[in-house]
Amino acid sequence: MLFPFLFPTFMSFPLPRQVRRGSRLAVIAPAGPFNEESFEKGIAWLSERYEISHRPDISSKAGYFAGADTRRLTELNEAIRDPDIDAIICARGGFGATRLLPGIDLQDIRSANKMIVGFSDITALHALWTAAGVRSVHAPMVAALGNAPEIIREKWIRALEHPVQPLQWCLQSINDASAEPVSGILTGGNLAVLGALIGTPYSPPLDGRILFLEDVGERPYRVDRLLTTMSQAGWFNRIAGLLIGAFTEGDPGADGVSIEEVLSRQFAGAPFPVLCGLSAGHIDDNEALPFGAVVRIEDGLVSVRGEADELEKFA
Repeated sequence: MLFPFLFPTFMSFPLPRQVRRGSRLAVIAPAGPFNEESFEKGIAWLSERYEISHRPDISSKAGYFAGADTRRLTELNEAIRDPDIDAIICARGGFGATRLLPGIDLQDIRSANKMIVGFSDITALHALWTAAGVRSVHAPMVAALGNAPEIIREKWIRALEHPVQPLQWCLQSINDASAEPVSGILTGGNLAVLGALIGTPYSPPLDGRILFLEDVGERPYRVDRLLTTMSQAGWFNRIAGLLIGAFTEGDPGADGVSIEEVLSRQFAGAPFPVLCGLSAGHIDDNEALPFGAVVRIEDGLVSVRGEADELEKFA
């Protein structure tokens, strides 16, 4: 059974275990198999700055999984519990992380206080880290880092090594509920994965949070269906704000309805600010997002701070 450690809306999660040049990072494959050439290129780049370790069976394949559930779960738990590991980096997404959730101890995550880095299917693990009150980073994974733009690599490093850095994005509002500033802890990730957690013990804490959503390959009607399910499950009655990232490879069908129209229809009357255009998701310019940090939304400007003295400015 999960016992989430709840944090006040304006209190960011505690600072995670420190990562710096020379830190030891564990690379894991908790979901799908990866392209080995891209993986090796990403490992080579990471190894220029950090000490990288991974299990010899990380390249295992079992259909659309990176090996059996037992292999992937053992690998993840080893990385969480290893006292010499400073952070955990995922090789890629795909599918499979949700299958591991019952075998992960929330207290182990909290005691280790290590960031996990990834996105897409790794959203399931972000939800668990959020429930434990531990910071994580929604960002490119090993298989993408080898070919990532230099600016994205730089932001990736800063997110890992400076989790309390100030960040700002100027985004586009899609509703009228943005007159008053709001603040909350940033959480979320992939829409389809979050939708799969509805009704399970693994849904992330949402009260007073700023929710981020992105997705790939979901047609507009499927995005509509997922958002409707979230709404009917009460998710949007609990959050303080919503940030929309990239929704890619979701072209309109014969009906001509676009994802933009779906988002507008779903959130035009929302009583909380809804902003779109955040450069995060299944795109080349996939910026690192600090889950567990406090986000402030005011007049289309999204600001991230993490230190207690910075929060004074949000009062």
